[in-house]
Amino acid sequence: MSSVAAKVPKFFKVTQLRSSIALPEKKQDTLRRLGLHRRHQTVYHKITPQQAGMIATVKELVQVELTEESQTKDEMRIERKSNPGFTVESKN
Repeated sequence: MSSVAAKVPKFFKVTQLRSSIALPEKKQDTLRRLGLHRRHQTVYHKITPQQAGMIATVKELVQVELTEESQTKDEMRIERKSNPGFTVESKN
């Protein structure tokens, strides 16, 4: 038996890929309850049957990944920033 425990995902990482324009009101409400308001927006939810049911309702519009930890908006923003290709060593 290995002493290293397998990492169990604890969060859904849900990203809205398609617009909710011209969809039934029920699907638009489900996206709002998930916290998704615009395309390419990402939110994290704990894995629960209620969240899984809401995601299943809008499965054609979202991309879902399982992750071990969630990220805040600031952490996601820092992750998206590109490397400028240089560093400033001193300002004189």
